[in-house]
Amino acid sequence: MSKINILGIIKNIKSKSNIYTPIVEAVVNAIDAIENNPSGHIEIVVHRENTLELDNTIPAIQNIEIIDNGVGFTPKNRESFDTYLSNAKVETGGKGFGRFMYLKYFNNATIYSQYKEDTKYKFRNFRFGKKDEIIVDEKVGDATDQLTGTRLFLEGLIDTHQLDKGLSVIARKLVEKLLVFFVDSSFNVPKIILREKDNSEQIILNDFIGDNNTISLVGEKDIPVKSKLNNEEYKFSIKVYRIYFSTLSSKICLTAHNREVTETTLQTYIPEFQDEFFDIQKDTKRNFIVKAYVLGDYLNTNVSLERESFDFGKSAGDTFYPLSQSEIEKEVADVVKSFFNEDVKQRFEKKKERVHKYVNAQAPWHRIFLGDFDLSDLPTTLTDERIELEFQKFKFQKEQEIRINIKEIVADKESPNDAKLQEIVAKVSKNGKNDLVHYVCNRKIITDTFDQLRKRRETDNKAHLEAELHDLIFPMGETSETIDYENHNLWLLDERLVFSQYIASDKVISKTETKEPDLVVFSEERLVYRNGENVSTSPVTIFEFKRPKRKEYPDNENPIMQACRYAEKIRQGKYEMPDGLETIKVTQETPMYIYVVCDLCDKIHEFAKSFSLTLSPDGEGYFGFSSGFNVYIEVMSFRKLIEDAKMRNKIFFKKLGLE
Repeated sequence: MSKINILGIIKNIKSKSNIYTPIVEAVVNAIDAIENNPSGHIEIVVHRENTLELDNTIPAIQNIEIIDNGVGFTPKNRESFDTYLSNAKVETGGKGFGRFMYLKYFNNATIYSQYKEDTKYKFRNFRFGKKDEIIVDEKVGDATDQLTGTRLFLEGLIDTHQLDKGLSVIARKLVEKLLVFFVDSSFNVPKIILREKDNSEQIILNDFIGDNNTISLVGEKDIPVKSKLNNEEYKFSIKVYRIYFSTLSSKICLTAHNREVTETTLQTYIPEFQDEFFDIQKDTKRNFIVKAYVLGDYLNTNVSLERESFDFGKSAGDTFYPLSQSEIEKEVADVVKSFFNEDVKQRFEKKKERVHKYVNAQAPWHRIFLGDFDLSDLPTTLTDERIELEFQKFKFQKEQEIRINIKEIVADKESPNDAKLQEIVAKVSKNGKNDLVHYVCNRKIITDTFDQLRKRRETDNKAHLEAELHDLIFPMGETSETIDYENHNLWLLDERLVFSQYIASDKVISKTETKEPDLVVFSEERLVYRNGENVSTSPVTIFEFKRPKRKEYPDNENPIMQACRYAEKIRQGKYEMPDGLETIKVTQETPMYIYVVCDLCDKIHEFAKSFSLTLSPDGEGYFGFSSGFNVYIEVMSFRKLIEDAKMRNKIFFKKLGLE
């Protein structure tokens, strides 16, 4: 035959194989060789290194034998083995490629076989070549006994750390890989024994299967899956198993010719399968995963050469084949769900309860969406952050739908459909209510936080700093051009300040002045937008904050006087507009308002009286007009500021059950 580059083939194997792949391939070949013989048996023998591990653990495995009592390497089988990509086993799914996996994981592979030719029994021994011939060092002769079978000796594990040491672990992994044979009722699976070379331990893999064992059949079902491409139906068989020993996730396995080809976690389609299941047997709780095996001619026909994937695409949009992987798996997932319907329902209700608890306790503004919010695709283990993210995504999708619908109505030259228009109005209102509730809840959080900042710190029993309260109202060093109006809390001071034209907080707005007011607000004329016009009739408001619970003020730190001097400098043209193109246009008639926020003390009372201010009826501040500086002045305590803010928002807090 023609020569082939064997090492090149092995080197270019790109499959998702592992150390168990050649072992499973060898066992599958042995099953084929036994040909449904009821007395057939297979032995998987492990040879360990002759060294004792320092930590007294069992030695690593070095070699593996797979022994069967099949028909052996007859001349026909020998010719097939010596042919690259042979078609000898095409009817049973043989690709003639799997045996190259032997030398991907082991240094050498040797065959010792006996077979019957006519009436004589013969032996055939050879090695798997590594250069350009598949069979090398072949020897053929008459056998000394009348037996048939094959012994494959896989010698010199290339990486001994890849294979588990414990026999029980190896057995469980092999059973999972070979379970597809037990699934197919057309096969009479031979007895498969995994044992140590010295017979010190052995495990019969068949014993794992059965209703009272570690793998049991949950149910089976044949289903048709209809193709959207050609409208034809393709039949598949599904067999669902409980596997008690596995630590992996529940999965859907698409198979071809009794080999697992792909695995997809069931939670991809049904999130409630994310966690393990459990049942009670003889007062013992046993955890298990679910594994669904899928068989069908469509899968057998379209499996790839290396049996690690299928020729059809994973999703419906990326294949020209009648069915994609995801289309098949989605139908299978629904079948599996039906077998565990009660468990899935309980897990879904628990997830629903978790979402409702978050909304009621932390995000009541989302309540309006709960009726429409789809929980189906959410995982069972939900964090607050994930729930909030999903609601934000849901809200965004709704907003996009509304925009599209509105555009359609606007583009409709005929009169819009009243029913559709009312539907859109309802959707807009629902989104608006969500935003309003969210906004009011945030206000409640801010008022509660402000109250906490008025108290002494628990760590050192000192008052909180001026900067902390300042930042809560409006971040220091920022302007209305660097933060959004929703990210400050000027409503605590005055609702009219929320949409001010320009705000500067501890921000230098002068080339010549190095001292700046705590907060300066430029409002628009008649409290509407100025559209960027710098006009002298636009009011200016200055806020000055002092540290809570401060009792001492030297005469040169009179906060009322400080604010008045800022106002005077603005009138003198010493401050510029934020873009620096021109000075702020003001005259002696420009309305100016000054607010000093501090805790009232003897010195503040003295300062207020020096400006001839009037004590407010509640005794929590002063107000009046300074003709000398031509400014309106109001002094308010922190208590008055927060109590007034609470009063303005009280009805909203009450309606939402926040107080």
